[in-house]
Formats: sequence, structure tokens, C-alpha cells
Amino acid sequence: MTLLRTVLTWSCFLALFFIPFFAQSAGNSLKTVTYYTVTTKGFTIGDVTTTQRVNEEGGEAKVHFETRTAVKASFLWMGYSLDSMEKGMLQKGVLTSYSRKGRENGDRIDVEGRLDNLSFRFDVREQGTAHSILVPRNSYDYTTMECPEARLDFLDKTQITLRILDVEKMAVVKRDYHLVQNTVYAIGGKEYPCRIIDFSDQNKKARRWIAWDGSAIIMFRQDSRGEKNSYSVQAKTVSREM
Repeated sequence: MTLLRTVLTWSCFLALFFIPFFAQSAGNSLKTVTYYTVTTKGFTIGDVTTTQRVNEEGGEAKVHFETRTAVKASFLWMGYSLDSMEKGMLQKGVLTSYSRKGRENGDRIDVEGRLDNLSFRFDVREQGTAHSILVPRNSYDYTTMECPEARLDFLDKTQITLRILDVEKMAVVKRDYHLVQNTVYAIGGKEYPCRIIDFSDQNKKARRWIAWDGSAIIMFRQDSRGEKNSYSVQAKTVSREM
């Protein structure tokens, strides 16, 4: 069920949530907790909780994020379980460290990544063996954690293609983005302006509801589609505190 794992890794986008806001409020710290539900075929099969903290260290804004995913599905057409914790840090809007640990269908997940000189280095341990993957920094424009589609200027373009480091795949993909429409998304009785973006690469296709309001990137929903399965991850609550 690689598709579902792919759907869930985007939740770390919240690491970018308030970087511009923080830049205007140096010395303060901000904590944001967002709760999502995961559904398929009309059934709720799990939840995702993302906590992110923004503070100032060494004179610059740093974002520490943590995402806990718990999913368990058992249907006639599939059986799947995922219990994982993702952590990471962004400095100046750039992903500098990342980790993913837990279990997927009973198999252990153990990935540590960091921006190391001119490469992003992933150290992976699986089935009792360890290996490393080096991705040159000049080979990608953004990582999946940075959600560039929130601020892309489509103008009269029907499609924009970027080189994206997919941290789940630990590889660079060419991802096509297409603006579907501008709309609003409702949470807790409030409507938030957002844009709907379709994106695709050689590994995945998805539709994303996302907003850039000049001070924050907010992702409200993502629907992913595959040959046999489809999943939706939707924000239900967002809480913020200084």
C-alpha cells in the first residue's frame, strides 16, 4: 500500500506553516497542532496528528515538526497497517533534517536524513542491513516538505514542471503541477480561500487543496488515486498557541 504511505508523508508540510509570520515576530515561539482523518471507500481507517514548533535559535528561525500516523485497514480487498513517527527541521525554509520511524505491515521503518554539504543524505536500515543514499542538492528544486505549489505563479501556463526530492522515495522526480481552480475550504464553520492543484509524477497522482495567504502555507486536504485504491486525508481541526 505504497500509495497510502505516500498520501500521509505530505502531512509534514506543516513545517512551513508559519515561517513568514515568525520572521515578523522574532523572539516568540509558536506551536501548531493539526488533526487529520484518513478515509477510503467512505470508511475512516486512521488519523494523522502533526505538531510543529517555530522558534529562534542562533539568530534564525527554525521549524521543528513531528507527525504521528496510525492507520489500520482490513477489508476484503486489502489489509494494511501503518504506525509511524516523522520528525524534521527546516532552516530558512529549507529541509535540513528528516527522520521516519515505525512499522508498515509489520516491517520496521528506520530512515534518517540530513542536508550534508552539497547533498541530502539518507541513512536507511531495513531487514537488518544498512545503506545510504546521497542526493545532490543541485539535482532538485524543492523537497516534498516545502509545498512549492502553494505559491507557483501559473499565469497563462497550463502546467509547471519542477524537480522534486520525494523524501518518501528518497529520489528526485519530475513533478507536473496543474491549477484546477480557486475555491474555498470549510473547517469548523469557517471558509478559507484556497487553490486546488493536481500534481503527478512517475510514482503518484493526487489532488491537493492548499492556500498561501501571504504569511502561511495551509494544506487542507489531499486525495490520491491509484489503479486499485484511493485515499483521502482531510484536516478536521487546527489549533495554534504562542
